[in-house]
Amino acid sequence: MSQPPDDDVRLRYAAERARRQLTIDAIRADLDAQPSPRSVLAAGRRWCNQVTAMAEALAKQRRSTG
Repeated sequence: MSQPPDDDVRLRYAAERARRQLTIDAIRADLDAQPSPRSVLAAGRRWCNQVTAMAEALAKQRRSTG
């Protein structure tokens, strides 16, 4: 017996939320490990730059593949 579509949507939403929370927790752990306020901000900027670069590369790839 298969699950109703609403259950599938809820399961996908829960999985996405869990994945996002794990990612945010990992970033937070990295920021917490920084020894000074200045290094916390520098690490935060690096995270932002890396995420933005990944998003731009993926968007470019998807545009080129249609």
